[in-house]
Amino acid sequence: MSAPAGSPAAIVDDYQWSGWFNKTTAVHGASAGSLNGQPYAGDWLSFGDSSFTVGQTNAGNTTSGSYATGTQPYPAVITDGDTANGALVSHRVSYTYNEPITIGSNVNLSTIKIQGSGGLDDNALFVVRPATTPSGATNWIQTQNAGSGWGALQTLSINGGANGLGFYYGDNTISFAVENAFHASTTSSGNPTGLTADFTITADCLDTPPPPTASLMCPAGNVAGDIVRVGPFTTNARDWKWLWRTNAAGNALENVEQPLFDSYLYRSYFNPATLPAGQETTARWISPGTTDPSAGDIPGVPYPAATGQAKAGYHASVFVMNQPITVGNNVDLASIKLDGRFGFDDYGNSVFVQPASGAPVFDNSGLYMPNGYGSFQTATTPAIPGFARGQNTIGLMLDGLQSTNDCAGGTCAMAAIADFYVTAACTGEAPALPSDQTITFPAQTSPRKVADGVFALSPIATASSTLPVTYTSLTPDVCTVSGTTVTPVAVGECQIAADQAGGTVGTTVYNAAARVVRSVMLQNAPVASSATPVPALGAVGLGLLGLLSAGLGGFALRRRQRS
Repeated sequence: MSAPAGSPAAIVDDYQWSGWFNKTTAVHGASAGSLNGQPYAGDWLSFGDSSFTVGQTNAGNTTSGSYATGTQPYPAVITDGDTANGALVSHRVSYTYNEPITIGSNVNLSTIKIQGSGGLDDNALFVVRPATTPSGATNWIQTQNAGSGWGALQTLSINGGANGLGFYYGDNTISFAVENAFHASTTSSGNPTGLTADFTITADCLDTPPPPTASLMCPAGNVAGDIVRVGPFTTNARDWKWLWRTNAAGNALENVEQPLFDSYLYRSYFNPATLPAGQETTARWISPGTTDPSAGDIPGVPYPAATGQAKAGYHASVFVMNQPITVGNNVDLASIKLDGRFGFDDYGNSVFVQPASGAPVFDNSGLYMPNGYGSFQTATTPAIPGFARGQNTIGLMLDGLQSTNDCAGGTCAMAAIADFYVTAACTGEAPALPSDQTITFPAQTSPRKVADGVFALSPIATASSTLPVTYTSLTPDVCTVSGTTVTPVAVGECQIAADQAGGTVGTTVYNAAARVVRSVMLQNAPVASSATPVPALGAVGLGLLGLLSAGLGGFALRRRQRS
C-alpha cells in the first residue's frame, strides 16, 4: 500500500535482504500438507530498499536487474498503513493476490484450510475480503494470524474449522498484511518489508443427499406393534425454511419468512464436519446468522439483520421442513415420534406438526428437545400429537431468547441441527398406497379493471379428492390472494396457482395434486371517447340512410376490388 493518497506501489521479487532465508534451497516440511517434501516455489516479495546504493555492500543485501544497475531506484513506500487512507489493516502494508479465489456453492466453508510454508518479515495477518456477503456488505474483511519469521522456512497453517476465515461463496480477495516492527520508520527506506509464501487452499465438498420420499407406512404382513420408520431427514437451508416467528411486540406469532443459512457456525457450536468416524452426518446448522460475527465464528462474514427471535409467551421461531411426511393407512397415529440426534441454541426447544388439512398443533407438552449446542445429542421424543393420514408438515420450534441477531460479537446467535428418522408402530392392517388426485381450475373471467377493486375467483378450482384447494399469487406485485378473494395491486398479468397438498377422505389417502395456474389480466379503466355523438334518427331518416348505404356499399366494394 503506497502512501497516503497514492495508488498501490510496485512489488519486486529481485531484492534479497541479508537476513532472509535462501528460497532456492528451501523444501516444504511435514506440516505443509500436500506440499510436504516438495521444493519451495515462492519468491520474496518486497518494495526493496530506497536507500540501496549501487556498488556498495549495503549490509549484505542484494538485488538484480535495473535496480542493480542504478537505472531504476526502489521507491520509498509507506509501510505503516493508515486505514483512513486505504490500508486494509492499521500499521500494516498489504500484499494482495491479483486473481480472485472463487468458492463454489457446493463447498463446506467450515473446512477451508490454508497449508504450506513461507517467510513473513516481520509478522503478518492473512486477510480475506469476500466480494459479497449474505448481508450484501462488500467492504468486509476478516484476518487471521499467519505467523512470523524470515531466517528459516516457516509453517503456514490456517484452519477454517477453528476460525472463520471470511471466505464466502463467489469471488474472494486474499492478502497478507505485513507489519513493519519499526514503526518509527514508516517507509521502506532502510527497513524494507518482505513476504514469501507457497501454499494450497483446500476444502471439503458438501454432501446433501435429497430427502426421502417414502411414506410412513407398514409393509404387507406387518404385525401390530411392529416399528416402521422413514428417513433420515437432515437440517440444511435447501430443505428447511423459517416460516413463523414472534412479532416485534413479543405477544403473537407472525407468518413472515426470513432466510435461513447453513453456512453459519457460532464459535461455541460443535462442528459437524469434525465428528469422529462412525458419527458423521450430512446435517448442518441452520440459522439466520449474526450481523457482527467474532473471529471465531464460521465462516466469519456478516448476515442480514433478522428480528422476531424472542419468546414472550409464544414460541419464538419455527424452522419448517419443506418435505412433507406422508403418513399411511396402517400406522398408529398416536405412536409417531422423532428418533435421532439434535442440537439447539438456546433452551426450551420442541417440535410441532401441521396436517395438510388442519391447523398447526403447537401442543408441545413433554416434547422438549435436548438443550445445548456443544454436542450432537441422541434423543427420542415422546409421541407427537397432531399427525393425520396423508401429508404432514413438521417443524422445530426454537426459543432463541433474543429479539434480533444484531449484536456485538455474534452472541445473539440462534440455530438448530438435526439428523433424525420419523417412527411409528404398525396396526397390523394391509398397506393401502395413496391415491393420485387432480385439480380442475377453469379459465377465469378476464380482463378486469384495477379500479374495480377486489373480486372473487370464478369459477373456483376443485380437487378430484374433494379436499380443499388453496390459492397463491405468483405475481404479488400485480395481485394478492386471500382465500378465493383477489386484490388487484397494479396493471399486468395476475397469475394465480391452485394447490392441494393431499390428505385423507374417509379411508382413502391422497397424494398432493399437481399445481394448476390461471391468469387474469388487470387493466386500467378505458379512456372516455371525445368523438361527437351521432344524433338519433326517426323512422324516415333511418329508411333513407338504409337506401343510401346500400348504394354506397356496392360502390365501396368495387373500389376495393379495383385497388
